[in-house]
Amino acid sequence: MKHQICRTVLAASAVSVGMFLSACGLFRTPADNVFDKAEDAIATDMAASNIKTALIEYNFGDGDTSTIRFQAPDKVRIDVLDDEDSAVFCLNGESGWMYLGGEVIDMTEDDIKEMHGALLQTVPFNVDFQEIFTDAELDDDTEDVCGEECKVIEAVFRYEPDIKAKFWIGEDTDLIRQFEIIGEDGVYTMQYFDYATFDNDVTLPSEMFRFTPDGSTKLSLISFETNVEIPESVFRKPEKYSITEGDK
Repeated sequence: MKHQICRTVLAASAVSVGMFLSACGLFRTPADNVFDKAEDAIATDMAASNIKTALIEYNFGDGDTSTIRFQAPDKVRIDVLDDEDSAVFCLNGESGWMYLGGEVIDMTEDDIKEMHGALLQTVPFNVDFQEIFTDAELDDDTEDVCGEECKVIEAVFRYEPDIKAKFWIGEDTDLIRQFEIIGEDGVYTMQYFDYATFDNDVTLPSEMFRFTPDGSTKLSLISFETNVEIPESVFRKPEKYSITEGDK
């Protein structure tokens, strides 16, 4: 259950995975340069620095929703409302908690390591993807994906090297058109359509399609707001939690 929802968050949230990778260090590979252009196509450094909080809402094809709340520099909470499988994931600095199976529990060190990248990828303007992906290589050939000729980058997750990642980035637009992860249980693919510009000149896809070994889902961006008021209590671990009643 945790892995399934984590992958949903990883794939679905806020333009997902890899669009805003900030290359660091003196040596820059061709893959670094492509990622940098993709980052600038979504949010410039100036735009990102102006964003202190963010509220992002998604709708899944079956009517379920996901709400992401972010507060700079390192607080992220994701509520996934899916009837009996509803869940909450929250990182508050170096600690974290989650609501799964009707219980509120602390994240272990391994949980935080596993989920830190997945949760922070939901904050496209405040992520250093060099901490999440490694061994990124730019393929020699391009591919036509989602109506655009794309450069292709292959990489692996830094903390889970057995899981491979692949990005398709538009040659003309520098936008992520497709993202794929390959694990032991199969291939998970996200495709991105209808990019639009929102608060603080952040450009996000309005529609996404997710393909998994279990089927496919359409995801729609309902809203994206920046610098909204988010109470500190949102990120504090509650003693109890109820989907209908909230934190207690």
